[in-house]
Amino acid sequence: LTQTRRHACILSLLRISRVALAVNKMDLVDFDQARFEAIAEDFARFATPLGFELMTPIPLSALRGDNVIAPSAHMHWYHGPTLLGHLETVDRARGEAERPFRFPVQWVNRPHLDFRGYAGTVASGKIRRGDEVVIHPSGRHAHVARIVTAGGDLETAHEGDAV
Repeated sequence: LTQTRRHACILSLLRISRVALAVNKMDLVDFDQARFEAIAEDFARFATPLGFELMTPIPLSALRGDNVIAPSAHMHWYHGPTLLGHLETVDRARGEAERPFRFPVQWVNRPHLDFRGYAGTVASGKIRRGDEVVIHPSGRHAHVARIVTAGGDLETAHEGDAV
């Protein structure tokens, strides 16, 4: 679990509070329920102090596709969601309205004198065309004229969007 613990620490630092614990390679332990539960309990003991709000352990065998998309015939004892089923229930925008807009600038695009764009990925919150932003560390204020992407202009950009 060393790598898993490292990933859990990173998730905690990023303030990601809901995690799925995908316990892979269940085929190597003959889909043993006790082994799965021991791994899930070990992770929970480690991860609980990290402040996770919800941990969803899911046993799977990616090699065979067990519990990845469809329920496994080999794990009749497991009645929870498949990995894909769980991921489809995750609300990407949860709490977005409460988080302030953060946009680390990765590149300044100035192809000609009539245009200056700031490229990066929205780290948190959302932004709309016309919104006022505060540039740090200077404290200057500006308004968003356009939100440009490779696929065309957007009215709104959300956390995770590259603009």
